[in-house]
Amino acid sequence: MKALGDSHTAYDVMREYMIIGAELDGKYQIPMLDRYTGHPGEDTIDFKDSFSLKIKNHRKLTVNFYIHDYEFEKIWNNPDRYLEHLKCFHSVIGPDFSIAVGENGMPFAMNIYQKYRNHALSHYLSMNGIKVIPNVNIPPEYCYDWAFDGVPKRSTIACCTNGRIKSRVSREEFCIGFKEMERRIEPLRVIVVGKIPPELNTDVEIINFKTRSQKIKDKEGKYGV
Repeated sequence: MKALGDSHTAYDVMREYMIIGAELDGKYQIPMLDRYTGHPGEDTIDFKDSFSLKIKNHRKLTVNFYIHDYEFEKIWNNPDRYLEHLKCFHSVIGPDFSIAVGENGMPFAMNIYQKYRNHALSHYLSMNGIKVIPNVNIPPEYCYDWAFDGVPKRSTIACCTNGRIKSRVSREEFCIGFKEMERRIEPLRVIVVGKIPPELNTDVEIINFKTRSQKIKDKEGKYGV
């Protein structure tokens, strides 16, 4: 178990306070997330939209971070400011700071840092009484040796298919990664935010929610926009 005393940097500029008490998993010591065995709320809402005054059913909604990083960087910089806000909701899907691998992706060190941030912040939210559903990124095969570190086995987990649906290659890569994720962490159920690839073949319970962009398109279609 990780039991931090003094931080390793002056004024804790690395925010080690977020991982106090966390078990560190894998060769890159990714903070282990708490297992979540329940279900999500009746729908999901983006962190950005969760501040809307039009929301009336907070306790039935699960907050997600499947939006641009700059729209929730502020919670990394000052998580305490948003704890009470997030406690108003049914649950929270763990943060999803962008991971971009491959020839045109980020340097490897950045990807590991992004994964670390996702887990560190999830751990901190959980430590402060927020129900956090582990978020899992489904990467290509050459990332399997670290992609699922810190994710508890036999838990409800969540993932997003943004950017993984348009091309057949991307869909197939997602489906192959999904099967590997199943094998490694044996999820109780998987929340999929976004369209489900038609090629996905699984016996695991799937709970599907629409993304913000899907909901906007549905609304525009309804009113003939």
